[in-house]
Parts: sequence; C-alpha cells; structure tokens
Amino acid sequence: MMRLHAILQEFSTQGTTADAVYRALRHGIVHGVLAPGDRLRSDALALELRVSRTPVREALRKLEAEGLVAHSGSRLTVRAFSEQDLTELFYVREALEGMAARLAAENATPNEIAEIRELLEDMDTARQRGDIAALRRLTGDFHQLVCRASHNNRLLQSLQSLLDHVRQMQTSTLYGEGRAAAALDEHRSLLAAIEARDGDRAETLAREHRRRTLELRKIMLREQLRKSRADGGGVGDGTKESE
Repeated sequence: MMRLHAILQEFSTQGTTADAVYRALRHGIVHGVLAPGDRLRSDALALELRVSRTPVREALRKLEAEGLVAHSGSRLTVRAFSEQDLTELFYVREALEGMAARLAAENATPNEIAEIRELLEDMDTARQRGDIAALRRLTGDFHQLVCRASHNNRLLQSLQSLLDHVRQMQTSTLYGEGRAAAALDEHRSLLAAIEARDGDRAETLAREHRRRTLELRKIMLREQLRKSRADGGGVGDGTKESE
C-alpha cells in the first residue's frame, strides 16, 4: 500500500505545500489508505509527511468542511458513514445521475454513445473473468461518461465531487452473488434508452439502479456493524470494513 509520504511526492509540484498536503490526505482518504474511523493527529501526520504541522492543520480543516473527516468526541477521524449518511449521499447521487441520464438521451453524440457501448463491452469482459475490482472501476467510468454526454459541466462537477465520497467506501455491491450480471443488464438497458433518445426512460432506469444499489449497501452496512460488534469493535473505532 502506498503510504502518505509517497502520495505527497505525486502532488509536490501542484501549488503550495499546503495544497500538496491537502491533495495527498484527500487521496489517502478516498482510496482507503486512511480508513473510516482512523484518528488524524496533526503532529503524527506532519511527521509522516515530513512537513510542518501548519499545512496539515489547514488541510484537515478543508477536509472537515468537505465532510471527509469529522470530530468523534475530542478526536478528529476519517468519517465513518452511518446509514443516514449513506441514504443522504445516495439520494443526491440518484437525482444527479437521473438528470444526467435524461440529458444524455437528449444530447449525446454518436461518438459518445459508441464510447459508452465500448465501455460496456469491457465491463462484460471483466465480469466474465471474475475481476470485480476492474468491473467496479469501469462502472464508475460508465456513469462519468453518461454524465459527460449530458453536456452539463456543473452537473459533471457535482457528480465527480460526490463520487469521491462513494469511493471512500472500499466495499462494493458487485461482490454480491449474481449482482455483477444484474448490474451489467441494468447498464445495458440504460444505454438502450439513451440510444433511443428516450429521456423519461433513461432517467427512470438510472434512478432505479441507484435506489437498488442503496438498498444493497444498507444491507452490507448493517452486516458490517453486526460483525464489528460481535468482534468487540465499535462504530468509528478504526475497524476496517470486512471483506
């Protein structure tokens, strides 16, 4: 696993030290280097990143404003999602992706539709070889392509920001039995609606897909909490999600 100082080197040429530290910590949270519940101490982070505490504190304030970190009592930790957090996040995502699908049906160019179709073929290949990690990544790419095809830049920016919060959850509903094949069928149906220029159906399918994913994630979260309690852990105590 890439550690924080190595990540910082990737961002070291992007703006000030404070900018680089912010991007490094954000990347670490989004990609699971820093797990939900992990304690964030400015002195320890500064030591690991080999910078002073000032840019670390500035970065943590920005991450708290974004909702990626939160106070747990007197401690600052990587935010662990509750069921309420999950519901709020996915309701907003449902609305954005539904609108993106409707606009894609109205505005997508033939080249954009062809690109989405090619991506679906890659998704099917990943599913057939059982590479769920690749399928999860390609599924995210699918939704971003649909959003780009909406030709609404503000919608795209909003969805990309929201997806960073979703990526923070290192588990995926696609690991569930039969879910990968079912999800692929849902994406095929959505593309068919976009190709048919049927905005109503495209929006309905996108919303149904996201609502179905939310219900599956709620079940996963409840099972994770049950296992954590059975193992003697607690919410937000730094326990990593079960595989």
